[in-house]
Amino acid sequence: MGRIIRVRLIWALVILFGVSLIAFVLMRALPGDFVMAATGLTSISPEDMDAMRRNLGLDKPIFIQYLSWLGGALHGDFGKSFVTKVPVVQEIAPRFVVTAELTAVAAIIAMLIGVTTGLISARLRGAFDWIVRGINGINLAVPNFVIATLIVLLAGLYFPEITVFGFTSFAENPIANIQSLLLPGLALALTASVTISENTRAAVLEVASQDFVMVAHAKGLKRSTVLFKYLVRNALTPVITVTGLQIASFLGGSILIETIFAIPGMGQYMFDSIANRDYPVIQAIVLIAAAVVVLVNALVDIAYARADARVKL
Repeated sequence: MGRIIRVRLIWALVILFGVSLIAFVLMRALPGDFVMAATGLTSISPEDMDAMRRNLGLDKPIFIQYLSWLGGALHGDFGKSFVTKVPVVQEIAPRFVVTAELTAVAAIIAMLIGVTTGLISARLRGAFDWIVRGINGINLAVPNFVIATLIVLLAGLYFPEITVFGFTSFAENPIANIQSLLLPGLALALTASVTISENTRAAVLEVASQDFVMVAHAKGLKRSTVLFKYLVRNALTPVITVTGLQIASFLGGSILIETIFAIPGMGQYMFDSIANRDYPVIQAIVLIAAAVVVLVNALVDIAYARADARVKL
């Protein structure tokens, strides 16, 4: 187990370094820069634009800019936002908390729906299997931003007492906080739940035909004991992997969901920063998102090893 953790940590550092370098270079490869985005169509002389670039350090060679930014990032200093002139960490921290809450709610909803429907489909079969797989097909075919738009329309038309837009912090009102995240969490989770459901179904069907399950039934063990201690536990291995990947993908999908539901999270801030060419913010968000994805994958590998003793060997 210790060797698995050490190897994953080394690979995490390599991946984060590569992500930071690629993000840094690609942002500066886009047409225009912050100075052009900030000045827009206003009449400003080229000399003044060059002076703005010097003040922001954009006139230096890109490799020097990267090393300077990386040195600060290693010490937790991602620079200041070009737009607000406030340290990036102060800007991102509250938004990261919001996105983390949304991701956690969506992950719980996705796992509950996915594992439950997968078990129902695999164990009850027949009409239940057709219904579950039909619903999964519809959810998979409809993008999450379309689902989010439909949720907004349906809630506004038939449930006007429900607050659809906005966000309430947990410190302000815990119950209102959860309520404000349920609908966007559902919109984010439905597509991911399909993958979890289908993999759960396939894994349970495969394990159900194994000899040790038949022996457990032959011993006269309770159906619940066979289901949870023999079937579910041994079917967890592929489900854990898929679930981890789906949770990591929520960071990318949250951009549109946060925009639709007016949630002040990291995704919406990322969208605004790209439009403004706010390089320090974009670089910090990309690096933080990559760190979260790498961490989730590492935790998935550890959970994989805990669930399947063969991985330890």
